Amino acid sequence: MEQQMSTVNRILGPLALLRSRWLGCPLALLMTSTFALAQDADRWGPGEPASDYGYRFGELFWLITTLVSVAFALVVLLLAIPLIAHRDRPGRRASFDHGKSLHDKRLTAIISVITFIVLDAWVLVIAMTDLREAYWAIPDAEDPQTYRVEVLAQQWAWNFRSPGVDGEFGTADDIVTLNELVVPKDRPVSFNLTSKDVIHALFLPEMRMKKDVNPGAINTAWFKPIIAGDFTILCAELCGFAHYKMFGTVKVLEQDLFNQWEAEASQLAATAFDADDTEAQWAWDWQE
Repeated sequence: MEQQMSTVNRILGPLALLRSRWLGCPLALLMTSTFALAQDADRWGPGEPASDYGYRFGELFWLITTLVSVAFALVVLLLAIPLIAHRDRPGRRASFDHGKSLHDKRLTAIISVITFIVLDAWVLVIAMTDLREAYWAIPDAEDPQTYRVEVLAQQWAWNFRSPGVDGEFGTADDIVTLNELVVPKDRPVSFNLTSKDVIHALFLPEMRMKKDVNPGAINTAWFKPIIAGDFTILCAELCGFAHYKMFGTVKVLEQDLFNQWEAEASQLAATAFDADDTEAQWAWDWQE
């Protein structure tokens, strides 16, 4: 008998060592990754929002992350307790049932209701409040503080048009840019968006703004930049084989620098205006 056990140990010994390494390596990797994330959270996280309503997305994200993490921990605890307390051991034989008792059904119902209220209803109320108070609160186009921009998406570029110093779209001094949007800091920027061909999506990650751009329709969106600098423009809708090329830059300027840029750009546009270039005359009447 002892000889048989010795043979088994010789066979299973290396397997046990291999198993411990396979279990230890992921644990060490998890601990190292967690430490690295904690040391450099700004690099791995979404960064600070550059728009005034951007903080709402961060707060909602961390709320959902916290609730889901707590729920996960509770589920693991509820699974661990019966696994340990009712395990098969000397003096006790483990049993199995399908949870059809009245007690089990009541427990399931209570957990389901609590989960719905905490994880679904609560988050839904907060999300809808944020949408009504911020994301859907398109600024008044007649307000002189509102900077209006018409967006024409196409495979695979972004065309931006602002009305120039005369404040009217479709005139000679309209400022038209390709893959670059220049806006003033601390003023609401309101969009009219449409597509020339397929569905696109204007995504400004630092501004926490994303909006579908559909052919044959005018969609609206807005943000208010609160930080000067250069930020990212992306397309968040798969729009063809060169979708990856559809990116650009948002340049947020202080108001005095923006006024200087707008005057120069508007003058250059009026000088280069060609009435016979019908393809460039894609402006439309502003829609609320």
